[in-house]
Amino acid sequence: MLDSLRIKNFRSLQDFEIPKLGRINLLVGKNNSGKSTVLEALRLYAGNAQRPLLDVIAQEHDERARINEANALETDLTALPYQDFFTGRCFPPDDTAIEIGSATSTSEQLRISRAWMEESTGEPEQVNGELIRRTQRRFFPTQLADDALSFLEPVILVRKGARTLPPIRLNNTYASVAMRRLVEFALPCSLIPTQFIPMDDLADEWDKIVFTQPEEVVKKALQVIEPTFENLTFVRAENSSRARRSRTVMAKLKDVSHPVPLNSMGDGMLRVLQLALKLFSARGGFLLIDEFENGLHYSVQKSVWELLFQMAEQYNIQIFATTHSWDCIESFAQVALAHTQTEGCLLRLGRSQRTSDKGRVMATVFDEAALAHITQTDMEVR
Repeated sequence: MLDSLRIKNFRSLQDFEIPKLGRINLLVGKNNSGKSTVLEALRLYAGNAQRPLLDVIAQEHDERARINEANALETDLTALPYQDFFTGRCFPPDDTAIEIGSATSTSEQLRISRAWMEESTGEPEQVNGELIRRTQRRFFPTQLADDALSFLEPVILVRKGARTLPPIRLNNTYASVAMRRLVEFALPCSLIPTQFIPMDDLADEWDKIVFTQPEEVVKKALQVIEPTFENLTFVRAENSSRARRSRTVMAKLKDVSHPVPLNSMGDGMLRVLQLALKLFSARGGFLLIDEFENGLHYSVQKSVWELLFQMAEQYNIQIFATTHSWDCIESFAQVALAHTQTEGCLLRLGRSQRTSDKGRVMATVFDEAALAHITQTDMEVR
């Protein structure tokens, strides 16, 4: 679990620090203040910034789109838009790196930089009776490679703590959107975006917990929205094939003789289903929730926070959520103050008004002592 967070040179977060984090963290702030960027940085940290994850994030932002001669957008399969990840949307002219990790320790800090690679093959040598040639690689920062760029290969270099991960070649063609399923996280990490998660992905998560204790937790969570809910199952649509999967979720309600499509029961049921299922795939890692309040009436938000506080402690999950809703902030504060064994922090992001900071995004931390003051005085923190 991260005790603090430092992000440098990533998108709008040129030098950003949160000096204290809790197990449950709620980020608030105006539009374009950097809340979703923090969630994205945490995804990179958990996934060690590997190629499939970089491609998925670039795809989510349409950063592979280019304007063609007809003044229309098209996807450029050869363009590698990782420069958009860096502050200023371009590769820095030196070896300045994106840095993500704890603000108090660099032992597991993630560093992402553009470099130039020289690759050569050594002389043949005998190893266990076989003749092999070892590949040798040397890396150069941009400012040292200017005179030799013609024979050096551009790469993204990723380091996690003292480890250097395999370089990401920038002259490879773009991996397809199917790479989404190849993303593997070194640290478990689940994202609940603002839009709904594809039903097939939720079905996969359900299959992992069926007939286990977490299944009962999911059912109780759905009863927060619909007290008559009893059970659910995912079924395959009639016209779908195994090659092109299409599953939908059906609910069993008390005193209703036939299954009911969960899609017909409102956005709240779907949102809670996503929260509950993704909670368990984040065990031992991060659960990231963009715009917590989406689909949730203010009257049920406190109950959902109760579930998250309980499960986060039980399954060792660190949660980061964003919101624009005062109702969400108020319900979060109430639950955080009641759960003294699980620390909740409210984090307000905003741009500094000081001339010396040049509009830098900064964070103000409201721990549980400050949360009590907020709820008593109705202080504005959004």
